[in-house]
Amino acid sequence: MEPLRSDPRDARPLGVRVYERLRDEIVAGALAADVPLVQEQVAEKLGVSRTPVRDALNRLAHENLVTWLPGSGYIVNALQPHEITDVYQVRQSLETLALRLACGRHDQAQLARLTAVIEDMAAADPADSAAQFELNRQFHMSLSEPCGNALLLRMINALWDHPVNRRITRSYVHDAANVSLMVGEHRAILEAARAADPELLVRLATEHMYTGYGETLPEDAGTELLPRPQEETEG
Repeated sequence: MEPLRSDPRDARPLGVRVYERLRDEIVAGALAADVPLVQEQVAEKLGVSRTPVRDALNRLAHENLVTWLPGSGYIVNALQPHEITDVYQVRQSLETLALRLACGRHDQAQLARLTAVIEDMAAADPADSAAQFELNRQFHMSLSEPCGNALLLRMINALWDHPVNRRITRSYVHDAANVSLMVGEHRAILEAARAADPELLVRLATEHMYTGYGETLPEDAGTELLPRPQEETEG
C-alpha cells in the first residue's frame, strides 16, 4: 500500500481520501478477501494519522466491504453471492424501466456519443479494468439518458457508484475476453436503440446484464440470477 500523496488542489477531508483509496484497492482486488486492516498499520502505510483511517474503516464496514473483528481490527470481506444477485435485480429493474422510457427518444447526437463510447472501449487497453468500468458506465448512463426521469437517472448512477457494484463489474471486465464480448453486445444494443425497438432493446440489455453478473456468480453459489432474460420479455 503506497503512501497517500498530498494534493493542494484536493480540498476534500482526509478521511474521504483515505476511504476512496481503501475502497478502490478492495474493488480492484489489491486488498483481497480476508486481508486484515489494522488501524495503526494502515495509518503508517498511508502516512496519515489514525483518525481518518478509523473514519474510513467505519464507512467501509457500513458498506459491507470490511468487517470489524473485536480484538483483531478489520478484515476485508469476500464478495458474497447474495450481493451479486441483489445488485443485479435492482439494476435490471431500474435500467429496463429507463430504457423503455428512453427508446425512440435518442437523437443523432446521443447516438453518435454512444458510438464513440463503444469505439473508445474497443480501443482501450482491455487489461485496464478501471478505464473499462468507466466506459461501461458511460455507455449505459448515456443509453438511459433520454428517459426524461431525473430521479430514475440519479438512482441508476448511484447504483453504478455503489462499492459492491463497482467490485462486481470490475471483476467482470478484468477478463480481456469479457471486454471484447461487452463491445459486441453494446453494438447490438445500440442498433436496437437506433431502430427504436423497445422490446429488442430491453431483451438485449437484460441478456447483457444477466451475462455479466452471471459470470461473477460462483458455480457453487447455491443461488441463481432472477429474473432470467426470457422471464423479463415474457412478463
